[in-house]
Amino acid sequence: MARRVVETITCDACAKKGAEVAGTVTLVIMGDKYDLCDEHGNRFRAMLADALGNTGDTALSA
Repeated sequence: MARRVVETITCDACAKKGAEVAGTVTLVIMGDKYDLCDEHGNRFRAMLADALGNTGDTALSA
């Protein structure tokens, strides 16, 4: 009989709080990988955008 292995990816940030929320976003920074839920993914995206500014403007200034 065949068996199927199902892997569930959970949000790393939520797991620190003891919650099991599905990880839907993967953030990779210099080889470090983080699985995040939509809420935490949006938070990190907003924080990085604030820190780095508009990416289009940054590319033009380089």
